[in-house]
Amino acid sequence: MDNDSLSLYKQRYHLLCSLCDNLTEVVKSDLSDVSHIDRISFRVKDPGSFFVKATATLPDGERKYSNPLREIEDQIAGRVIVFYSSDIATVSGVLEETFRKVESEAREPEDVSSFGYESYHHIFLIPEHHKPDGWELEESMPVTFELQIRTLFMHAWAEPQHDLGYKGDGEISRETQRKLAWVAASAWGADRVMDEIYREIMKR
Repeated sequence: MDNDSLSLYKQRYHLLCSLCDNLTEVVKSDLSDVSHIDRISFRVKDPGSFFVKATATLPDGERKYSNPLREIEDQIAGRVIVFYSSDIATVSGVLEETFRKVESEAREPEDVSSFGYESYHHIFLIPEHHKPDGWELEESMPVTFELQIRTLFMHAWAEPQHDLGYKGDGEISRETQRKLAWVAASAWGADRVMDEIYREIMKR
């Protein structure tokens, strides 16, 4: 079944790319009048990454997805990068008027004394009128897409950290962990200070 899912995914990849283009246009259009947007981007999950996620298992050994072609929510994923943390609510509000929300989550460290990855994740239903021709002919097509909203500082931390996480071999030293924690805390603090400065200036 694993290879079958991968083969089917590759066969429908062009449909996912077409939908990705459609969603990119819609989001860019809807946010065209919103200030402080640094960039908007979408991507289709590459087949290798899809296979890794499709074959993931839970701690008890059971497969995480019984029907990965339909259940994996980020086969298509978008990202909106904004200047200030107060812009996140504005962007979320606009997009929630366009797309039907399934769930939203602010991802951040659970421990209040910790600093690290932060991002706002939305799962939206794929609108019928944005699906490309031929979509309805395929079985087990995804019904949702993911959209992340980050500030510049969130993004500046998350991307290098993600890159280093994949390239590291084994355990990293305590000193390196402390350096990463310092960078994460600095990004968190800079994010909030910049937003405070912006709101103070706007009050004048």
